[in-house]
Amino acid sequence: MNKLKNSKEVHFLLLLSFFLGCFAEGSSFLVPPQSQQIFKLRNQVILEDAGRESSSQETGYIFETDLHVNSVWSRQEDQLLEIFISESRVLASGKDRSITAIPDRPFYVSLVKGQPDKVIAHSGRDQSLLNLERGIASLLQLRLDGPVEEELDVSGLCRVSYNVKSSTKIEKTKRDCALWDLRVNYHPEEALGVTQRSKELTSYELSSDGSLLKAESVEEHQLTLAAKPDVGSLVKSTFTLQHVSQGPENVKQLEQDTLDGAIESLLEWYRVFQLESDIDGLISAIKEQTLEEQLKASLDDLQSVDVGKSSLALAYVKLIPLARIARQEQIEALLKEHTELLPQLVDLFGAAQTFDAHNATFSFIYKEAETTDEELELLEKYLQSLAVATHPERKIVEHLHDLLQLEAIKKQAKLSDSIIQTLSVLTRQSEFDVNDVLLEKVRAFLLQGLTSKEPTLYIRALQNLRDPVTIEPLLDQAQSREEPNLSVAALQALKAFPVGSFNSSHRQQFEGIFYQRRRRFDSSARTLALDIILSLRPSQEQLGHLLDYLASTDRQFEIKTYVLQKLRMLAEQCPRFKALFKTELVKRSRVNNYNVLGQKGLTTVLARQLSLSPAFNESLLSTQEVYQGILKRGSVEFLLHAGRAQASSFKLGIYTAGLGSMVGDGGTDDGTDNIPADDDLGGEDTITAGMEISVQGSQLRPLVFFNGQTELMGHVWGGTASDTTPAYQATTLAQDNEHYIVLASGATLHWQVLGARSVDLNGKVGFSLWNRNAQTEIQQNAGSAVLGHLAVGFTYAKLVQDFTLTHEPKLSLEAHLDFYSGIKLCMQLQRPEQLLKQTSIRSVFLQAVARPYAKHVRSTLSHKTAGCTFALNQKNNEMCNIIFNDY
Repeated sequence: MNKLKNSKEVHFLLLLSFFLGCFAEGSSFLVPPQSQQIFKLRNQVILEDAGRESSSQETGYIFETDLHVNSVWSRQEDQLLEIFISESRVLASGKDRSITAIPDRPFYVSLVKGQPDKVIAHSGRDQSLLNLERGIASLLQLRLDGPVEEELDVSGLCRVSYNVKSSTKIEKTKRDCALWDLRVNYHPEEALGVTQRSKELTSYELSSDGSLLKAESVEEHQLTLAAKPDVGSLVKSTFTLQHVSQGPENVKQLEQDTLDGAIESLLEWYRVFQLESDIDGLISAIKEQTLEEQLKASLDDLQSVDVGKSSLALAYVKLIPLARIARQEQIEALLKEHTELLPQLVDLFGAAQTFDAHNATFSFIYKEAETTDEELELLEKYLQSLAVATHPERKIVEHLHDLLQLEAIKKQAKLSDSIIQTLSVLTRQSEFDVNDVLLEKVRAFLLQGLTSKEPTLYIRALQNLRDPVTIEPLLDQAQSREEPNLSVAALQALKAFPVGSFNSSHRQQFEGIFYQRRRRFDSSARTLALDIILSLRPSQEQLGHLLDYLASTDRQFEIKTYVLQKLRMLAEQCPRFKALFKTELVKRSRVNNYNVLGQKGLTTVLARQLSLSPAFNESLLSTQEVYQGILKRGSVEFLLHAGRAQASSFKLGIYTAGLGSMVGDGGTDDGTDNIPADDDLGGEDTITAGMEISVQGSQLRPLVFFNGQTELMGHVWGGTASDTTPAYQATTLAQDNEHYIVLASGATLHWQVLGARSVDLNGKVGFSLWNRNAQTEIQQNAGSAVLGHLAVGFTYAKLVQDFTLTHEPKLSLEAHLDFYSGIKLCMQLQRPEQLLKQTSIRSVFLQAVARPYAKHVRSTLSHKTAGCTFALNQKNNEMCNIIFNDY
C-alpha cells in the first residue's frame, strides 16, 4: 500500500516538474506579454427540479460574448490585462437576443505573481456586470508553485486541490466556498432546515508554451428541504473561456514602472475592486406588490373557519416577506381596517419578527389597565406566534424584558406569564454571546423568580431558555423541593436541554432521582429522570441496572411498565440498542420471565409512523402515565424527521391530579409489603387538570381546565365540556430559510423557503357519575404549506423556480373509561386519508434586451396516504374488547 502511495507521489512530482519546465522554457503568463488574445466566453445555466428528471432546454439560458484580452503592462511575474467585452447575446429556448447595453469601455485585471489580484472597473457599472468581470478574472487563477489549500476568487475563500493530468491539462476542485452559503435566515432545527450540496471542477488546457487555450468551470448546487429531499432545485452552470485567435499587432504598453503605478494611472475613471464578489440585490427584489394588495388578494383564505387548513397556511407564507418590510404605520393601518381578521393578523406579525411589526401590534392592542379580555387574548396570541421566531430583532427582546418591570404588566398574570415565556424563547433563539448583558439580565430575572410565589412559571421559562448555566439550579429544584409539581416541572425543563449539556455528575443525580437513593419522588419525576438517563445512551452496566429494577420490590407497577415499554420502543428504533438490550436481558433469568415482563400497569409508551416518503417523514410519540386507572400525565408529540435529525412540530400534554377519588381506588397494593406507593406519601392531591402545549419546542402558558372539586363538578353537572371546545387555534411559522450563492460566473443565486402550520385543536369530555364512565375526544386538524422561491441569473437573463407543498394531516384520539366494575381504559388513535400536493413552476426570462422573452413550465404531483387506526398495545386491545362488548 505504501509503495502504491509513493509511486503516485513520484508520478505527480514528475508531471509537475515537467509542467514547470515548460513554463521555464516559455512564458509564465497565461496571456503572453504585449499581445492581444481573442477568447469566446460562454456561460450556460440550467435549472431543474431536484429529484425529478426534466428537460434542460425548458429552463436554461446561455450567455455568449467575445473577449479581446490585451496585455498592456508586464514585469517579471506581474501583469495588467485590458479586457473588452463585445458581440454579447443571450439565448433561451431557441430565442436569440443581442445585448447592446454593455458599454464598450474595457475593464482591467491585475495579476501578482501570475495570479489575478484585483479588478479595475468603471465606477458606473452595475453590480451584475462587475460580478461577471470578477468571474472572468477568477478563471485565470491557476497555481502550481507549491501546495495550495485555499484560494480567494469570485466565490470567496475556497478550499482547493489541483490534479495535474498532463503537462498541458490541469484540474482544480473547489470546496466549501464562503459565498456558496451566505445565510440571511436559517432554522436552528435541522429537520426544518434545508440541505445544500455544492461542487465545482475547473479544467485548464494550455499550449506547449503555457498560454491559456481553454478554462472551463462546471458547478452544481442542489438545494432541497431537509425533511423532503425530493423537493427543491438543482442549478447547473458551465462557464467556459475558449481561446479563438491571437490579435494581429503588438499591444501598446503603459509607461509606468510598477504595477501600482499602472493601476493608479487608470483611477480617474476607474475604481479598484477585490476578486470576491458582492451580492446582486436585484435578483431577490420583491415584485412591486404591497402588503395591503397581497392581503386583499388573500382575504378568502384568511377567515377564522380556515384555521387548520393548508389554504390559510399558504396565504400566510405569501404574506410574510411583505410583512417583514412593512413599516409600523402601514401595519397599524391594516390592523384598524381588518378587525375581523385580527386573530390571523397577530399570528402573521408575530412571524415577521421585526420591531416595526412588534411596536405596531403592541400599540394597537395594549392599553394598559383599559385593555379588554379579548385584547389580552389577542396579545397573548401574538406572543405565542412570536415565540416560534428563529431570528428576532434584538430590540424586541429588550422591549419584552423592560415590559416585565412595569407594575401594570405584573398585575395581569396571564399576560405576564406569556411575556416571560416568549422572552425566554427569543433569548435562546437569538444565540447571544455567553457574556452578553441582555442574556445575563434575562437569566438573573428568571433565577430570581424561583423564589417567588409561582416558581413553576419561572421553571417553565428556564425550560424555554435552555441556558447550561441554569442546569444546577434546576437540579436543585428537582431534588430539594418537597412539592411534587416543582420537581416534575424542573425535570421536564431539564429534559428539554440538548444531551450534550449534561456531564457524568448530572447523570448520577438523575439516577439518584429515578432509583430514589436519597428520598422518595413523585412517579412523574422518576419517569422524566428515566427519559434523560436513556437519552444519555446508557452503558451496558447502566442498562443492566435498569433491567434489574424491573424485578425489584418497588410496588410502582406503572413505573415498571413505563421502563419496559420505553426500553422496547428504543430497541425498535435502534438496532445497536436492541442487540445490547437482548444481551443484557438473556443474562438475567429472574428478569427474563413472564412474571416480570408481563407488567400489570396501564401506562403506555409508544412511537408510531404517521407518514413516509413520498410524503413527509413524520411520526408520533405518545406517553400515557396512568395512576389508579386515571391518566395522570400524558403527551402526544408530532415529530418531523430528516435523516437522523428530528424536530418536534407540536406537543400536547395533559396533566391531572386527585381524580382517583372520583372513580375509586384502582389499587396497586398486592399485599406483599407495607411500603406505600410513591404518590400516596403526601395524601390525596387537590383535584385539578390542565393542558400543556409546545409548538416547535416553545412551551406555552398552560391551560387550566379546573382547579378543585367545585370547579370540576360545575363542569360535570353543567355539561360545559360535553360540546366541542377549541383548545388551541393558531398559524405559526415553520421553515424559515434564506441564503445566497455566488456562481463562478459571478451570477447570484437567491433561495428562500418559508413554511407554516395552521392548527385547530379541539376536544370534548363526557362524564357520567351514574353509569360510572367517561369519554374523551381530541381532534387535531392541521394544514401545512411550504413555499420555495429560487432565482439565479444576471442583468440580462434570469431563471426562477417557485414551488409549493401543501398537506393537511389530521389526527383524532378517543379514550373510553369505564369504572363501574374495576377500571377499564380503551384508547383509539385514528388518522384519516391525507393528500399531499406539490406544484412547481420554472421560468426563464430574457430581460433588458430589445425584445424581452419569458417561458414558464408547470408541473404538479400529488400523493395520497390511506387512513388507518393505529395499534397501541395488547393490553389496550384487550380493554377495548371488554368495553365495547359491554355495549
